[in-house]
Amino acid sequence: MDDSYDIDLHDGWARFTHGAFTCTVVSDGILEMGPAHANFPTADPADIDALLHRHYLPTDRVRLNQNLLVVDTGSRLVLFDTGVGTMPDLGVKTFGAHTGRAVSSLRAAGIEPGDIDVVALTHAHPDHCWGLVDAGGAPLYPNATVMVSKADFTHWTDLGRIAGAPNEHMADHYRGAHLNLMPYAEAGRLVTVEDRSEIVPGITAIATPGHSPGHLVYDITSEDRTIICWGDLCHHHVLLLQRPDWRFQFDHDGPAATEQRRRVYDLVDKRRYAVFAYHFPFPGLGHLRPDGDGYAWLPVPVEPGRPATPPAAPSSGG
Repeated sequence: MDDSYDIDLHDGWARFTHGAFTCTVVSDGILEMGPAHANFPTADPADIDALLHRHYLPTDRVRLNQNLLVVDTGSRLVLFDTGVGTMPDLGVKTFGAHTGRAVSSLRAAGIEPGDIDVVALTHAHPDHCWGLVDAGGAPLYPNATVMVSKADFTHWTDLGRIAGAPNEHMADHYRGAHLNLMPYAEAGRLVTVEDRSEIVPGITAIATPGHSPGHLVYDITSEDRTIICWGDLCHHHVLLLQRPDWRFQFDHDGPAATEQRRRVYDLVDKRRYAVFAYHFPFPGLGHLRPDGDGYAWLPVPVEPGRPATPPAAPSSGG
């Protein structure tokens, strides 16, 4: 079986074919995360610096892409995660002026927010669900049904947890999730999903709790080809692949997050699945190769200047 992909690369978006599905990647911009050692509190700073230096990466800062995947199945248009949004008191204010680009990137790729039928969330952290509403709090995807795990919806929309938050940034996690998710819930356009729930034909949720209480990854299968869309299962294409046991600073349950990382890494390696990685270098599509006690990232090559395939056609909506 041919495991290769041909990617059309453009400014802020890219497109490729996966079986019978047309897939578009759009960028919401770059998250500046500060020094690497601050993001991995259980790691030896010297080990962090050595790994980064070996891979020609800076040691004084971590920069994470936000790659949003849109899958056109032929009958439904499914968006995975939404970026940080543009709300003035959250969104760009929190994460900086290089974020909040999802909608403009979608439109550059020929996709209107109203075309989206399903928004499938990997989890309800800020950079994954805060782009559901506009700056005024109105739904940005008016025809979409939002799908999220019950555990994440219940946990992150509970404003009673704000009092126990360790700092204002974590308190904003609850405020932002509530502001973004509740308009869809109140409109009857939010569905909670469980392990092995079918989102649409060909796309299935897989429970991977750890980074968040109800974190999900998605199995996207068409014509015997599978991509695992893994959200925050792994944030960094070197550090958390080479050192799966390290804890990322926003992991809700560190040991559980590690267990899920190793489980999914093993799955995609043994079955030769492709991976779509939300935070990896754009466009975030690649494969894993075992490397010592961890894995190496093998990004799918891109070909700038190839003729663009036609934009995904709007489906029926709703």
